[in-house]
Amino acid sequence: MVSPPSSKLAELALEVQQLTSKIITNLSANQIAEPDFSVDSNSIPETPENVRLRASLNDAVLDLLRLVNGPRNDVRDLICTLYDIVAWQVACEFGFFEVVPEDGVATINEIAAKAGLDEDRVGRMMRILATDRIFEEVKKDEFRHTSRSIVFKHDKQIRDAVHYHRVDEYFKAASETLASIKQSPSAFDASNCPFVTRHGAPLFQYYQTQPQLAARFASAMAGIGRMERQFEELRDSYAWSDIPRGRKVVDIGGGNGHMAIALARKFPNLEITVQDSVEMLIQASKQDLSDLEGRVAFMQHNFFDPQPITSAYAYLLRQVTHNWSDQDCIRIFRALAPALEKSGKGTPLLINEIVLPALKTSSLYQERRLRQVDIMMMVALGARQRTEEQFRVLLEAADTRFKVSNALFRFMCLRPTKATN
Repeated sequence: MVSPPSSKLAELALEVQQLTSKIITNLSANQIAEPDFSVDSNSIPETPENVRLRASLNDAVLDLLRLVNGPRNDVRDLICTLYDIVAWQVACEFGFFEVVPEDGVATINEIAAKAGLDEDRVGRMMRILATDRIFEEVKKDEFRHTSRSIVFKHDKQIRDAVHYHRVDEYFKAASETLASIKQSPSAFDASNCPFVTRHGAPLFQYYQTQPQLAARFASAMAGIGRMERQFEELRDSYAWSDIPRGRKVVDIGGGNGHMAIALARKFPNLEITVQDSVEMLIQASKQDLSDLEGRVAFMQHNFFDPQPITSAYAYLLRQVTHNWSDQDCIRIFRALAPALEKSGKGTPLLINEIVLPALKTSSLYQERRLRQVDIMMMVALGARQRTEEQFRVLLEAADTRFKVSNALFRFMCLRPTKATN
């Protein structure tokens, strides 16, 4: 008997059904309600199993849609997606998310009056957002929040992340990518990148002259860290509870300290010194840390200079290397070598950073998200995300005795093979 011809559409549809059923089973087993678009909807917990299922489901759903829609419809979407960003720009800049109440509705004329805009353009922006379930038009000219929009009302850090990435500094810089490449066809670094082409100065120098935007930048970084579950991954990737009380962890380039503070609150044995620029430390000083009893301290330090703390239990570089070119990363690693030597044999350098996957070792959905960040770093800083092999090359160039003793998706533990000279 001849088997019927296989159907790629049916195969993908079955995969979608099976993966969705597994997610529903997991939710039911843990007595968690299924998500919907209401403002009080649950989100699916970010367990390793759910993350894996979500990635596989996205691969299957997106491939199914690509085949059903076909190339011509894909091109149409490619052309018109830009205009979604227009609506996001207006909604973020004029506070639409804050104006619409958590419970109940806001009319177009109410939103327009509070935003200081005309009703016509407000209505048009709200309606295109509603097609993506960002807000819902429940009656003509009356809008309410959905589960997809309420997060921006509740969470300023998430709102700031969307504002500066999707509609302001980074988006505007991204639009200058072609011009930047034409200006510097074969070289890119912090001084030769789209951000400089657009804003006239490297990113960190730019924020030194823009204190209000610098505050939003710090807030956005904290929001992105929470969206990406960076704390959970950092928390679970190292035996923080084994660090003896009184031994110091140095968080190099730790920003306003939001991650160090979260670690210290989770692990009462930890004492952490956060090192960063004056601008970041000004933001840090605005936080209430009275509950930590001095276990998180702050210090101004340029990580291209020799590390001044030479008796640490561990040194942490969290989300630092992706901001810098290869040569700059080598300088950062070399500047740490004397402190690692003085701190004693086996003192680890912990690198908390995305490690790009090798070919065909990740779902396309997961890989695309990582490579989006890679391009973001190219646009903003003339920098990059790296594979494990690329990290090894830079570390060996800095000091041949650096060895990777553990490499995970976002975490690398390095220990010099012997005292660094």
